[in-house]
Amino acid sequence: MSKRVELLEKKGKFLKSELENFKTTLGAVKAERSIEYKAVAEKYFGEVLTIEGDKINATDERIEFLRNCPERNYDKEVLTVYLRGESFSDNDVNRIETGFYSTSENSEFELNRMVLLGKAAEIILDHKDDILAEWNFVTESFSGKISDARKKVWDAEKLVTGNNEKITTLENDILKAKLFGEGIEFEMPERGARYLPHFDARWNDRIDKVTSIRATRKTASGKSYDVEGTFAINRWDSDKNEYYTEDSTFKCKSVRADNIERMIFWNKELIKE
Repeated sequence: MSKRVELLEKKGKFLKSELENFKTTLGAVKAERSIEYKAVAEKYFGEVLTIEGDKINATDERIEFLRNCPERNYDKEVLTVYLRGESFSDNDVNRIETGFYSTSENSEFELNRMVLLGKAAEIILDHKDDILAEWNFVTESFSGKISDARKKVWDAEKLVTGNNEKITTLENDILKAKLFGEGIEFEMPERGARYLPHFDARWNDRIDKVTSIRATRKTASGKSYDVEGTFAINRWDSDKNEYYTEDSTFKCKSVRADNIERMIFWNKELIKE
């Protein structure tokens, strides 16, 4: 590994650590906001939680009503109330919609669920405007914090992406210089020779099980290379009664540069230092 790549990777670790910290901060602000949304939801819909273990969860766009289902031994979502704006990009909400499943089952659980649905519907009819107003108040109260936290995450993601691109470009430049210099050798994969790199020399000619490659010439356009190298072939050892591999040579003219570079890129982990 070159010193410059090493420095960039060290910088990348720091940038990723910062990014995770910013994501944690954003998550904490959202969690704090969800607590406030939940307080609004419980203020208006708390009375529908008539059975022990009933729960309300709230996010910026929905209120979920959960009730323990004895037959299934988990909390089942029995009603979802959606708070929506004119479009998905709107922060302010101006309408309330409901979502719930239908069933012909008449168990005690489902009959009690119908009671909850009816009570929730009455509350929406009576307090819709107040719910929307308080919901928008919470949204506005946290908009600055959320916006700042998101910007820090986005900016940090750009820095991480930019640093990764620099590493990739530098590594590719180093490998290309090696390709046109001493050449590139590949380690034998643990899974065997069949998993060595390969490339298309022509549309109907593929070189498999490449163990080394070197470019000897680049065309004037830079889009094709003359290459030479070795590939593994199977041989039978009659004394040991088993197959073994040995290298055979190849030479190819005017191979598409993309084919060679793609082969090297996808097999970086096999390249010998």
